[in-house]
Amino acid sequence: MHALSRVDVDALVAASHALAPEIFARRAEIEAGRRLPAALAERLRESRMFELWLPRVYGGPELHPIDFIRVIEPLARADGSAGWCAAVCSVSGLAASHLSEEAAREIFGSRHIVAGTVNPTGKAVAVEGGYRVSGRWSYGSGIDNADWVVGNCIVHDGDTPRRKASGAPEMRFVLAPRAQVEVMDDWRVGGLRGTGSHDFRMHDVFAPDAHTTPAFVNAERPSGTLYAIPMVSLFAVALAAVTLGIARAAIDAVVELAAVKTPMGSPAPLRDKPIAQMQIARAEAMVRAARAYLFEAIREQWDEVASGAPPSLAKRAGIRLACTHAGEACAGAVDMVWNIAGGGAIQESGRIERCFRDVHAATQHIGLATNNYELAGRVLLGLDVGTPRF
Repeated sequence: MHALSRVDVDALVAASHALAPEIFARRAEIEAGRRLPAALAERLRESRMFELWLPRVYGGPELHPIDFIRVIEPLARADGSAGWCAAVCSVSGLAASHLSEEAAREIFGSRHIVAGTVNPTGKAVAVEGGYRVSGRWSYGSGIDNADWVVGNCIVHDGDTPRRKASGAPEMRFVLAPRAQVEVMDDWRVGGLRGTGSHDFRMHDVFAPDAHTTPAFVNAERPSGTLYAIPMVSLFAVALAAVTLGIARAAIDAVVELAAVKTPMGSPAPLRDKPIAQMQIARAEAMVRAARAYLFEAIREQWDEVASGAPPSLAKRAGIRLACTHAGEACAGAVDMVWNIAGGGAIQESGRIERCFRDVHAATQHIGLATNNYELAGRVLLGLDVGTPRF
């Protein structure tokens, strides 16, 4: 239901490729400013790059996850931070599937950018008509350019945390206008520097009930297949898409370098060295194999929920495993590129050192961290996954 036509999808992919040269030209500005420049963010907004998973009933593209990856890859290939902001802000569009039509159009209308985090470090005290919200959250990627901000909260009745029947704390995503949120200028990092992933906080902000949604539960509306896939699974897919683009950029860069660089003491260019030939081929194979495996896992999950079945633990584990593997394979491919390039890799004027920093920052995210292998392994061995956020 609500699937885009092939023409519409291809138009979004084409728009992503068309934006890539402009993004690439502003890489130094993105890095120095530790955020996407306002004019560039506006270009991405106009091209719908922040709303890829917004439901079609609210004017969004509602992309199939594989098409989502195809759109994000060229952005991340041009600059990891630009790809990351588009991917993560597009994840926020999934929240619209829980909102009333009025609230969804208010928050996501006019191609609003919605940034924030799913970490439950806020407190939402239930009051008449909504919640009083306070807290501080980290990793608000893209928040400098946002119109609305989402933060995950533990629901409280007075001073007492509210708990589900399982004993787990009840969590809600709270969406608030950017003007009600204080942003801390503290994003000073090695990789993905241009994402502007600052901490942010709210102090006793009233959030009407209509501007909140249950956290990490599947939506009942709209009824498109996309929204039957768990949000945490889609979040991991979004992050993996960025690593695929970054790895592709690194391979591009070393191919260009190998044609012109002559290693010290060698009479021939780098591309004539057997070790360089072997390593670049291995890097290419790693990235392509990881991408193919991720597409396979996505198709299996999609086919399952499209049939009307609930998302099984096995297919969810398959998504998490494929995403984690993609991140690891892409980081490994970039490491190979780093080694092939030698001293040329460390130059800030080149692309490789940025790719190296960005891909290793991406794989530090919990959605791609290596402990996901343990979670997927537990499922494969018939054990309880051990966490509610799966």
